[in-house]
Amino acid sequence: MKNHHQIGDLVHIPQAVDLIDCDIVQEHQLTIPLKVESTSRPVLGVVTCVSQGGYVRVYCNGNHWSVKDNSVYKI
Repeated sequence: MKNHHQIGDLVHIPQAVDLIDCDIVQEHQLTIPLKVESTSRPVLGVVTCVSQGGYVRVYCNGNHWSVKDNSVYKI
């Protein structure tokens, strides 16, 4: 899977996207989630880490989150 996001990209996160409070430990695996939230409205975020496993780490709303790569859109 080719990742189309890069570290530092500003991204749009739509409403009803799951934000997962966990780290990407391997290419295709996340750690155990500490918290999961769904966005109640669209938000902006910054990509802080990319993975070939289908997830990106984003900084938004004052926290770092793991989000499915295909759920965020580069601005």
